[in-house]
Amino acid sequence: MRRHLSDLLLSPLLFAACLVLSLLASEPACAEIRPEFLMYSDPEVQLPGTVKSYTPRLKALWLDALARPEHDMQRQAAETIGKAHQMGVSDLEEAIPQLEKLLVADGSHPATRFAAARALIALKSQQSAPRLFDAAQRHESELRQLIEPVLAEWDFAPARAAWLARLHDRSSRQRDTVLALRGLAHVREVKAFDMVRQMTLDRQLRPDLRLEAAVTAGVLVERDLEPDAARLAKSAVARTANAAQSLLIVDRLCAVRLLARHASEQARTLLVELAQDAEPSIAAAALARLNEIDPSLVLPLAEVAMSRPDPHVRRHAAESYIQRPTPERMSSLGRLLDDVHPTVRGEIREALFRLAAVPELGNPIRVAASHELSRDSWRGQEQAALLLAALDHKPAAGRLAELLESPRPEVMIATAWGLRRLEVAETLPAMLDKARRQTEIRKKANPAGLDEQVAHLCEGFGRMKYHAAEPLLRDYIPLNLAMGIHSRGAAIWALGWLHEGNPEGDLPELFIGRVLDPSTFPPELDLVREFSAVSIARMKAVAQVKALQDFAKPRDGYERTSLVVRWALTQLTGEQFPISPPRAISPGLWFLEPVGAEK
Repeated sequence: MRRHLSDLLLSPLLFAACLVLSLLASEPACAEIRPEFLMYSDPEVQLPGTVKSYTPRLKALWLDALARPEHDMQRQAAETIGKAHQMGVSDLEEAIPQLEKLLVADGSHPATRFAAARALIALKSQQSAPRLFDAAQRHESELRQLIEPVLAEWDFAPARAAWLARLHDRSSRQRDTVLALRGLAHVREVKAFDMVRQMTLDRQLRPDLRLEAAVTAGVLVERDLEPDAARLAKSAVARTANAAQSLLIVDRLCAVRLLARHASEQARTLLVELAQDAEPSIAAAALARLNEIDPSLVLPLAEVAMSRPDPHVRRHAAESYIQRPTPERMSSLGRLLDDVHPTVRGEIREALFRLAAVPELGNPIRVAASHELSRDSWRGQEQAALLLAALDHKPAAGRLAELLESPRPEVMIATAWGLRRLEVAETLPAMLDKARRQTEIRKKANPAGLDEQVAHLCEGFGRMKYHAAEPLLRDYIPLNLAMGIHSRGAAIWALGWLHEGNPEGDLPELFIGRVLDPSTFPPELDLVREFSAVSIARMKAVAQVKALQDFAKPRDGYERTSLVVRWALTQLTGEQFPISPPRAISPGLWFLEPVGAEK
């Protein structure tokens, strides 16, 4: 296949894009764009950490249980030791000899043997590999399924010979043969190559075994399988139509898997042909391999592939545009913001956000997202709203205000969050009108998305100091479950911003009433108590210090509410509270614990 010179040479734009992508790849993964509430991070209140603690008496008790003759006691002790080690309980290696004994004993119950093996694996007891291997060969297949993948990770040499022998034994159970193939692939045992190649080409074998063999063959070598792959890709069979079609699909899938590490010109040409296969599993696998070799190979196929019904095909096609971005390609990626598959449209949104850091791509991305925002599809509206708000594209604010009327909860929430993020004052009247109407609706019903939408709008009123919203925000202060969890918290938080530095009026008394509310049925929400304290501090209402101090006294210092109240007191008085030490917690509840064990 001939490739365009423009795709082979790095233009200044492409160089810049690749440079930015490489820098982004070296940074910690950025947070996914989500319509999260600002109030939960303003102020930042960190709960004390925890440290795991357990009584040393547990280990002795579990070791005693392992030595008991009852099978069920042995099993539960082994399971607990493995689980406890994974949860951070240390110094359990003392159990290894007894676990090995249970593993190899002829009289052990199968469930006990399995639990002992799993515990040894959890303890990473590589010295137990010979006994694990012996038990896997002598006992039930379920034990092999557990043990042999671990032996492959540990590269336990004797297992290689057993796996090779299993491939030659046509009486082996299929699941055991698959284990052998996967083990040999993991350790890259080239002695298996001739056998797995023959298995791949053997049409008398079950299709799943052929596919596993093809995977193994493709892992073992990185050249010389092109002729076999070509024959499989272009084979024909003289059978009934349905059987022939099924067999041909398996042949072509095997062809792709054989080329898993091949990158020759012949392999590339063959993969390009397979990437256009009508069967989506074949096309997706071929596109994925081409992207691994060089995303430029997918570019001539991308437009057609991005319109195909299968989401995996669309994802791999889009990946080539993401890896080789140009301004012209952003419109095609933008259309996938409206993809029917949530994973595809979410990944495209995140990719476009990262690519927008490239100066030449920022505007085309905003144009493409704005186009999707203007259309009638709720999927594209949601993703475009999230993307444009994250990019701080203020020209989108007018359309976001229109879409507050969407009946889809996803769009209702995304657009309200977007308007709060963009902080465009001209949209405030529309935001307030929507919040008022939703407040009337919620008194009679609670449709999906309403609470979150109103809460984001309330946050926007607070951040933009929109005093016209105060009467509405005050409606959310009294204890009323119908007014919503998020909305009440956001409204009280917003009122604190509206009156920042101003303690005059009745709001401080109303807020301290929420903090101290003794109601038990229904109880006042901790969230409302917290944001009431935050707003008291933000307003500098020092007259409420004594009441806040009295509320803080009986708290043990570990609940978020208590910490928020302490934060408020620090803002009002300057008093610094001691940092609460980490809590000691037990890593779990165990099937056996000593009487009087420390918690």
